[in-house]
Amino acid sequence: MEEPEICAANVFEIYQDMDSKRKISKSVVLMYLRYTSIIRTLIRNRKFRFGFIEEVKRRPLLDYVEMARKDVSPNMRAILVDWLVKVAEEYELHSDTLHLSIFYIHRFFSMNDLNRKYEKINHPPMDEFCYPTDNAYTKKEVVKMEADILKHLKFEIPNLKLEFLGYYLAELSLLENDCVILLPTLVAASVVFLSRFTIQPKLHPWSSALQDFSSYKPADLKECVLIIHDLQLSKRRGSLVASRNKYKQYEFKCISTLSSPQGIPNSFFEDVQDS
Repeated sequence: MEEPEICAANVFEIYQDMDSKRKISKSVVLMYLRYTSIIRTLIRNRKFRFGFIEEVKRRPLLDYVEMARKDVSPNMRAILVDWLVKVAEEYELHSDTLHLSIFYIHRFFSMNDLNRKYEKINHPPMDEFCYPTDNAYTKKEVVKMEADILKHLKFEIPNLKLEFLGYYLAELSLLENDCVILLPTLVAASVVFLSRFTIQPKLHPWSSALQDFSSYKPADLKECVLIIHDLQLSKRRGSLVASRNKYKQYEFKCISTLSSPQGIPNSFFEDVQDS
């Protein structure tokens, strides 16, 4: 059990032996299969523990917010984040780059240790898409085929509404000082919780599957969910509109205009009962 990955691999080898040589009894195979769920749990928990330790180690110091107040007020930090959202949009940077940039700024202010990550996006011209076909198709034909494919799929590529809403709420969380020292996985789980609630407010936004996958119970998310919900309703940082305006655009399905109920039922923060 010290090396669960090896144990899992052994199950596959046992099947191979049974199919080819029939040298191993079925009882031995059943014994191994009985432990496969335990093996998966061990692998998952070990990876989660490692990820959790790394996450805690790399987040800003717990007293970072109080330390930073001496030089950077919460309002100044929020204005900086709002400006960075505009910069990221102007240069078409990926949302991950925006989050990493702000995370590194927090770490820099916290411990003067800044890692740098650059992203450069050069969209290839349409001629480059024609080149692999040995110019058998013109630019106009390639564009028409792209339009035909999207039209055939009715532009339903995947659930972009939920995805964009998640991006939007995650960016809003960057504005709030209270979210700075929270673990990124907790903020991410809270964003999923609030996104599901916004789209289907009458259904419980959490499930045992999400709880098992994230290792967070609804009660663990309550504080962060309520903060982001206030941001979504413009009860906090309402004057900072870069993210709100960005996600009003059609390319993001105007997701920031999607209304959310004013209150989240307390029952949604109780333990989930489904299986």
